[in-house]
Amino acid sequence: MTPTAIIREAAADGVRLALSPAGTIKAAGDAAAVHRWLPVIREFKPGILAALSPIAPDLEHLIVRAGAFWEYSHDDYVLIREVARRDPDGLRLALENDVAFSRRELTS
Repeated sequence: MTPTAIIREAAADGVRLALSPAGTIKAAGDAAAVHRWLPVIREFKPGILAALSPIAPDLEHLIVRAGAFWEYSHDDYVLIREVARRDPDGLRLALENDVAFSRRELTS
């Protein structure tokens, strides 16, 4: 199960996962549902933390521009944003060197 799927399925069960100001996972909702999800949250904690972490605005801009050029689907955006959270510098480098950004009208 991917961290994104865990966040989505927990939300469907009434559990909202968020990044706390201290950088930990905050689970809110029905106490019984939160209790059911705690073992899964603990097991996948690093991935969930990464999935909840914000993407730098400049990297998000590159993702959106590449998505417009390559016509990303919703699933494509989910996957590329997972990569952005795991390896932001690598993705930024890849997108900056993407053929989509070599076209003159997209670089302005």
